[in-house]
Parts: sequence; C-alpha cells; structure tokens
Amino acid sequence: MFTCAGRRVALMEAFRHAMEELAVTGRVIAADVTDASAAFQKADEGVIVPSAGHIEYVPALLSTVRKHNVGLLVPLTDLDIRSLARQRQKFADAGCTVMVGSEDTVMLCRDKARTNACLKAAGLATVRTLPLSDFRREPFYPCFVKPIRGSASVGAGAIHGEKELHAHVATFGELLIVQDYIPGREYTIDVYRSRDGQVRCVVPRQRLTVRSGEIEKGITSKDPQLIDAAVNLAALLGDIWGVFCCQCRRAPGGEPHFFEINPRFGGGVPLSIAAGANLPLYLLQEVLGLPITAKIGEFTDRLLMMRYDEAVFMRIDDPDKLPGFDAPQFR
Repeated sequence: MFTCAGRRVALMEAFRHAMEELAVTGRVIAADVTDASAAFQKADEGVIVPSAGHIEYVPALLSTVRKHNVGLLVPLTDLDIRSLARQRQKFADAGCTVMVGSEDTVMLCRDKARTNACLKAAGLATVRTLPLSDFRREPFYPCFVKPIRGSASVGAGAIHGEKELHAHVATFGELLIVQDYIPGREYTIDVYRSRDGQVRCVVPRQRLTVRSGEIEKGITSKDPQLIDAAVNLAALLGDIWGVFCCQCRRAPGGEPHFFEINPRFGGGVPLSIAAGANLPLYLLQEVLGLPITAKIGEFTDRLLMMRYDEAVFMRIDDPDKLPGFDAPQFR
C-alpha cells in the first residue's frame, strides 16, 4: 500500500512489474485523502483516509492494513513519514512492514540543520547553512532560503536582495534557513540500503529541468565521486533502510556540495528504475526474505528521461467536494 499516493502512477506500475518478475500474487492499494487522485484510480484498490497529521490518520491506515492483509507500506511524501516512523511497531504487529527508519533518524533527514551536520560528519562538502536570525546579522546575496522542515520545494528559492527576502518571509514565515547559493549542476542520488546497513544500489541522476520541485527532465550519470559520496553518507543514517535519495550541486570543476536527504522514494525515481536499478524489486526481495540482486554501478549511464503529463478521467457526482473546487490549488 502506498500512502499519499497522489500521481505516483509510474512508481506504482514499477511495483506491479516487480511483483510479476517475482511471481508474487497480490494487489496494489493507494491511500489518499480523495479519489480525485491518479494513483487512486490506477490502483487495484483505492482507500480514502484522513489527512496526514490528523489524529485518525494512522488508525485508518492500520484498519486498512488489517482488512486487506497489507504486507508492505510505502510512504511517498514527507507528510506522514514521522508519524509512520513513530508507529511502525504497530504496523509490524499487524504483519505489515513499513519502509521507514526510526523517528530520530527520520528527523535527522527532515531537519535541515541536523542534515547539514550529518553531511559534514560524512566528510562531504556542504552548503553554508544559517538560521534566518543569524543571516540577518551578516546578510549575503544571492542566497537560497527554505523552510527548516520543508517538502517538495515549497517555500524554497533563490533570493537576490533584502526586498525579496522580506516578501518571502511574509509569505512563508520566519522558520527559514539561509544557505549559500551554489551554481552549477544539480543531482539527485537514489540509494538502496538494506536493513543490515549495506548499500546495495546507487544511481546519480542529473536534474536538467525541475517543475514544482520534481524533476521533469533528467539524465543518469555513472559518476564514481557521487556514488562514493552516497555510500559514505549512508553509513551515518542510523537505521534508515530501503530507498532514500540525497541531493547535491556541483560547480564546474568543483566538489559536490550536498544539502538534502529524503528518507523515501524521490519523485524522479522512475528514471533510475528505467536505467536498470529495479528499486521496487530490491525492496520486495528484502521484505520477502529473498536475496537482493542489486549491484552498485549496474545501471545504464546517460539515460535521458523526458516526462510528460498523462490524464486519468472519471465522472464525478459531487464536484463541489473536490480539492481546489472553491479556490484553485497551485503546486
């Protein structure tokens, strides 16, 4: 079952193919707050649940797990990872594995200041990171600002002067961190780390075009420096297991500067899967107690992905209940 399934249809289909490859019978379930969700419509079964963070959210997921004998729960956004980490034993007691680490390790990834400290401990070049209060004492421009605990690039952006900063704070609040703006190429690195702490798969992919925080065009890169960096970083991530991704920027001729760790499937992971890193397969193999067939470095180099929109259609009896009906949603 996938939580906050949204429009992650390609990833859901990759799990279907992995199940077929393993000759595993079962169904794919998508959980969301509305049935006006592409993944909800494409799943074998869709389940409407309360919003992540609502007191009834985890109980609703547990009820679905028990009803449908769900064996694997995969969170797809940052919205519920902390709650699932905190309650993962309850799911285990119901016979369901959640692809999530402990709450403390999840918060290490979610808190930008702790993330930066972890990156430094791994010996990686980082981006100078300051709380907004410290930045105001000695401001520098251009800079890059983001919420202390952000997601999907909401509230993140380059700032070129004091007026822009004031406008940004007025919109997103004071709980921001400020970083040096590092020009150059940007990469997301997909990693599979098994529960015994071993890194089994690493795929760097360069982000060529980004829309609403998610890669639209990208290309794989068999870059030894990036692969080694991800392996070193993974060693410091506590009990995070399964798929996670990290992000960095590298100026021409310079070192990669890391700035983000996401303890979940990244939005652009279909590129890594298409390149031969079958991350859903590795996850299913581990959960089922099978040998994990992943090997570091085994993926197609320079594979270009160009994503495009595809529509899902359904007739609605009560359109006034749709998210965005009273006021449009912008992402």
